[in-house]
Amino acid sequence: MRRLLLIVSVLAAFAIQAANTRTWDEGALRWSDFAGEPVVVTTPTFFKGVLQVKTVQEPADNLRPSAVARLTATAKAVMLKDMSYAIDSCATPQMLRYHQLQFDLLELMRRRLQAELNAGVEGLETDTRLKHYQRLYDEKIADLARRTVNGSNDNRLQEEEYYMRKSLEEFYLPQVAELKYGNFSYGWFIGTGTLIPTGEIADIFKSSWLFNIGLTAGYKRFMLKADISYGQPDLVDVRREIYVDPNRPVDPSRREWAVNKYLNQLSGGISLGYRVVDTKKFSITPHVGGGWTNYAWDVADYVKNPDNPDNNPEIEYKIDSEIRRNKIHNFNVMAGIDFDWHFHSVVSDNPSFISGHREQYTSSLRLSPYIINQRYTSLVDKPSGIQIGITLTYTGIARSIGLK
Repeated sequence: MRRLLLIVSVLAAFAIQAANTRTWDEGALRWSDFAGEPVVVTTPTFFKGVLQVKTVQEPADNLRPSAVARLTATAKAVMLKDMSYAIDSCATPQMLRYHQLQFDLLELMRRRLQAELNAGVEGLETDTRLKHYQRLYDEKIADLARRTVNGSNDNRLQEEEYYMRKSLEEFYLPQVAELKYGNFSYGWFIGTGTLIPTGEIADIFKSSWLFNIGLTAGYKRFMLKADISYGQPDLVDVRREIYVDPNRPVDPSRREWAVNKYLNQLSGGISLGYRVVDTKKFSITPHVGGGWTNYAWDVADYVKNPDNPDNNPEIEYKIDSEIRRNKIHNFNVMAGIDFDWHFHSVVSDNPSFISGHREQYTSSLRLSPYIINQRYTSLVDKPSGIQIGITLTYTGIARSIGLK
C-alpha cells in the first residue's frame, strides 16, 4: 500500500510539473498558457522563460565495471506557465506577438547551447554554458523591451519579428548528439601533505611536511596511481645509536651519532583503486598497493673529548671520523582513499596526439589520506609502526570522447 501511494505521489508531481511548463516546439503561444497570478503587478503581461538541460546516462547500472558511459544532453527552451501572467484587459494580439518573440529568442539561445553540447561540452562546463546563455537571454530581453517599448511599438515589433525568423532559419535546428567516453584515462597530480610516524618508529623519526607529485591512469572505473614525495623530518634524538652497520667494528669507546637532527625523506607508492562514487562534481576512490619510505642522514663516530677540563656537556664528545651517510628503506603494504572535488572541465578543440580523439580535461582538488605499514630491519631493535599520510593535490584527468 505504501509503495502504491509513493508511486501515485511521484506521478502526480510529474503531472503538476508538466502542466506548469511548456516547450517552444509545442507550438505558438496562447493566452491560456499564461496561468500565473502576479504577486506585484509591474507590467500588465509577463512571460517567464528559462533554459534547461536534461542529461541522460546509459546504461542505468553505471556501477558495473563493464559499463561504458554514454551521455545524451538535451537543451530545452521552457516557458514557466505558473510564473507567466496576463491581465485580461491587456491580453491583445500584439502583446501575444511580443511574448512569442521573447519565446523565439529563448529558442535561439537553446539552439546555440545545443550546438555546444553536441560539440562535447559536458559535466561542470555544461552548467557554466547554461548560465551563460541564460544571462545572455536576459540581457537581450531587456534590449528587446527597450527597442519595442515593451511591445507597444508595432513597427519596431515587426522588424524584430522579421530578424528573429531569419535568425532561426539560418541557425539550423541541431540534433541531439550522443556523447561517448573512452574507456581509458590518464593524468597527473601535484601538491603537498604530511607523513606522521606512529608506534616504535615515532620514537626515532618525527613527522614531516611533504611535496608530492604523481601520475595516474585508468580503465573505466579502475584507477592506477604512482607518486613520489619528498620531505625533511627531524630525528627525535641525535645522541642515540639507531643504525646497525654489520661492517662497523664494535668499539665501546666510539659512538655513531647523527651530525645534526635533519634527515632527507623520500617516499612514494603505487596502488590500484576503484571509483565507488563518480558524479559530476565528486568522486571517491579507495585504493590498495605498496608504499615505501627512504631515510638518509649524516653520521660520524664520536669519542670522549680529552680537552674538556670543565666537563662542559656541549663539548663532552668530539667527532673522530669522516662524516658519512646512513640510509634505510622499507617497502610494505599501503591503503588509502581519494576524495576528488571536480571544479572545472573543458573539452579540447583538436584531437590529442595520445588518443587521436578530442579529450575532456577535468580539474579536481584531491584529498588523500593513506597508511603504510613499515618495519626497518636495518635499525636497532628493528622498529615497526604505521606511517599515516595525507596529501592535498591539484589533479588533472584527461579522457577521450566521441560523438554519435
